[in-house]
Amino acid sequence: MPRQAFIVFRNRETRGTYEAVVDLTNGTVLRHERMEGVQASITGEEFMATEDTVRASPEWQEAMRKRGVEDFSMCMLDPWSSGYFGPEDHPSRRRICRPLTWVRSGDPDDNGYARPVEGLQVVVDLDEMKVVEVIDHGVVPLPPRPGNYYPDLAMGDPENVPVMDGMREDVKPIEITQPEGASFTVDGSLVTWQKWQVRIGFNSREALVLYDIAYQDGDTLRPICHRASLGEMYIPYADPQPTQSTKNVFDMGEYGIGWLANPLELGCDCLGEIKYFDGVVNDQDGEPVVIPNAICMHEEDYGIGWKHTDFRTEKVEVRRLRRS
Repeated sequence: MPRQAFIVFRNRETRGTYEAVVDLTNGTVLRHERMEGVQASITGEEFMATEDTVRASPEWQEAMRKRGVEDFSMCMLDPWSSGYFGPEDHPSRRRICRPLTWVRSGDPDDNGYARPVEGLQVVVDLDEMKVVEVIDHGVVPLPPRPGNYYPDLAMGDPENVPVMDGMREDVKPIEITQPEGASFTVDGSLVTWQKWQVRIGFNSREALVLYDIAYQDGDTLRPICHRASLGEMYIPYADPQPTQSTKNVFDMGEYGIGWLANPLELGCDCLGEIKYFDGVVNDQDGEPVVIPNAICMHEEDYGIGWKHTDFRTEKVEVRRLRRS
């Protein structure tokens, strides 16, 4: 069968979003069409370029100085998708985002998301990569205390009052061992486990995708599901404040959770006998990008599957629940 790829891309010069189908076997374009009234997902390159673009804006810098911020390298800017607030936001007219700002408290590893800059909105044209509007609704004091994940940064408020207790030391180690290895087998993307089989896929929008899930019922391999993936991740923040009301995100469709996946580590992200699968996505120029160990697969004991007690004979049967 011919291999085909479905592509969504943005042409900045024409300010258009396009769909295409390419025959990878013959190296031919089967379909190429401009799609009106829609936008392509925000790319990783646009994400990072937006931060640099806003930091260089004199209007944004002036607003930050009003809030007592002079070191702009400590500022974090996320290009939140724009939403729709009038005809000027129609996808056919311009490609914009509305970045929000956070400020680290002085350490590059500080959790900047604990210190949001309220009352400040920015509009960025992603095709031209320039700031087109800065709206300042008034100064709101920054949160005075940090909120960090790292124990060595847990101390940080002016009175040196700890805001995090650090790592727990009141639990003993747990060791996950499988002396005979895992029960699943892997052949390329095909995984077989007990009577189940499934193929593993990965893409930039959905991340993990399961294909051709089937169950071996005697001599018959019964198809269960052709394709299974997360459809969307919708996050309505529902706060009426000016900098919050625009936060209404479709994380998968507007950003893609696949390219945001990070390499997994044994002992930290995954325990036991692990099989890793790399993820392959593309950059905004169409070049492949490999995310090593994007998926880890392992078995785990998941408690009691079922238990039956015969009160007359006092005989007990228990089955453990294992999942992969």
